[in-house]
Amino acid sequence: MKYLISILLIFLVLTSGISQNYQTGDVTLISKSENLLVLSAIGWHNKKNKTEEEAKKTAFRILFNIGIEGYNNAKPLVDLKSRTENKDYFNKMLLEGRYNMFVKSSRSVSGPDREARIFKSTVHVAIYIAALKRDMKAYNISPSFGQVTSDVEKEIQLPTIMVVPYKSEGKSYKDILQNDFDRRIAVAKVQESFNKKGVSTIDLEAKLNAALRSANFEMNDAQTIDKQMLRNSGSDVYVTVDLKKDFASNGNRIALILKAYETSTGNVLANKQNWSARFRTSAIDQLSVMAIKTIMDDFLDQVSTNFQKKVSNGNTIVLNVSIANDAITDMDSELGNDQLPLSDVLRLWVKKNAHKGRYHVQGSVAEAVIFDQIQVPSKDENGNTYSVNDFAFNLWDFLRSDIGIACKKRVDGNTIYITILE
Repeated sequence: MKYLISILLIFLVLTSGISQNYQTGDVTLISKSENLLVLSAIGWHNKKNKTEEEAKKTAFRILFNIGIEGYNNAKPLVDLKSRTENKDYFNKMLLEGRYNMFVKSSRSVSGPDREARIFKSTVHVAIYIAALKRDMKAYNISPSFGQVTSDVEKEIQLPTIMVVPYKSEGKSYKDILQNDFDRRIAVAKVQESFNKKGVSTIDLEAKLNAALRSANFEMNDAQTIDKQMLRNSGSDVYVTVDLKKDFASNGNRIALILKAYETSTGNVLANKQNWSARFRTSAIDQLSVMAIKTIMDDFLDQVSTNFQKKVSNGNTIVLNVSIANDAITDMDSELGNDQLPLSDVLRLWVKKNAHKGRYHVQGSVAEAVIFDQIQVPSKDENGNTYSVNDFAFNLWDFLRSDIGIACKKRVDGNTIYITILE
């Protein structure tokens, strides 16, 4: 195995060029400012006195071609079209050593260490990034500035997301977290990737532990705990992560399958899947990072585009109105000035206050009525943010003041519970 690894590494070194497939883990961000970018880069070479130079070259290759976590939204500094149209510039930069013009300093912090038949060094490289961009501009090459969601993020805030493992029928999140370490690692890496993109996330394990400690949950029903935990998590969206492994003699790879659901309704907002490249590692965390990197922006674009629709279509909420056990009123009781059945009073109020009158009744009986989808406006008539709590308060106040019946309200996520008390 060591012999095969050494052959592969030597091949990569000897065939290095602008199109070489480097691992993003070979370069990490140390610090950044407007003028200076400091990176930690790994250099491989069959001659130990060449490893530091290879590290510098690797830093520029990944900066140009792949992107670095924590800088430029992890996007390549130059898009593929510009790299293709300006091959001479990048060949001189990378193959002829012109990149050294923009290196302020380089310092080996470890190595060169021998691994199989090749040497490895870790080098801290300080790059005059502002000068590099000016040089590119002089050659009519425009840097690519990574954006998470293009113009969507300017219009609406990205939702709060909870990342959970995909589970089959009969499984629970607790079982998977305790018994499927690989999937647990994949979930953690997806959540970490969201955080690096500036997305607010809610930690599954913390919420699950809180749910298990709560007396509000049936402790012998894992499926109920999972459903209640999601509903009460405070997340707008939950993202399921499924993992497939393909381990072979020529390298290992994994596939990640991501699917985003609106927490309140279960409606699918986005889905994406991707295989990592093959690497001679079985580390699920490293393979997960490789698989996530190329799909994360597209996935977030799908999620945010569907949230953008809320600007015009409103937000989706669920309304559950029930009758208390000791109440004398039921859904057939005729109330209000028009003496309409309570179920119709509720339906007409919802129709009037729903965004563009959009709603759907899942079911209605004497003891309860459930609206499984109500579109409520994102803004009120004064242009202020209109939330599920505002909708709940307005309905509670209408029943109490206009209809004259006592009731109580509770809001869990995007679900409203109204209980008629008399």
